Amino acid sequence: MSEILEICKKVKLLAYFGSYTRQEDFVEGISDINVFLISEDKYLILELASLGYSPIELSEKSFIDLCEKGDPICYYLLYDSNVVCGQFPKSVKFNLNDFTCERIRRSIFPLLSLSVSSFLRQDEISAVSNSFRALRSIIQWRSCTDLKTIPLRNDDLRDRCRELNLSICNEFSDIVLIRRRKAPLSLWSLDKIVEAICSELKISCTKPSKILQVVKNPIQVTYKEDGRVTVKDSLNRETKIA
Repeated sequence: MSEILEICKKVKLLAYFGSYTRQEDFVEGISDINVFLISEDKYLILELASLGYSPIELSEKSFIDLCEKGDPICYYLLYDSNVVCGQFPKSVKFNLNDFTCERIRRSIFPLLSLSVSSFLRQDEISAVSNSFRALRSIIQWRSCTDLKTIPLRNDDLRDRCRELNLSICNEFSDIVLIRRRKAPLSLWSLDKIVEAICSELKISCTKPSKILQVVKNPIQVTYKEDGRVTVKDSLNRETKIA
């Protein structure tokens, strides 16, 4: 904490954000400790990273521009944060719009790709974390488009999932429990997550179990928005699966 207070002397704002501000959702060893700062000093990013934080640094103008544009990161920083020192710019106002919802939607497949790739590389923490984020993004996207709100807390996400009658609610509840227990993700569970996400998006996707049947030693998977999958193996050979 003393290091953080020292950094406070060099910034206009420093705040924790994300699950670290919600102790009921924070999982030690799995959740990142996210820190946001408004500053022009790029060295502070390295300093915070060396202390084990996951930092985001923006100039005051860049932050205001993000908020006016409706970038979801502004929403998270404004409404899911605890300020340590300084204050947000008084003129800042978040503009939730179609761009906001689309940015959330576009995060789904990269997160799903990271989850499956991590599982294949036996990175258990990343597989669970990115599965959680992909499912969360589905709920936030639908809530953004249908209700013009973005739920943040896990309990609110579960409630919103049921309210919207989404097909991924069981998978989301399961991944929250797996994450809290720091348990590994099984291939069967990952298959269900991929199937549920793609079903919600009304496309057909290749399950991880099928990828393992088709490609020997897969290490990187990229899901496209049309359901196509590109797989790289340990020799960097590429296989496309329709």
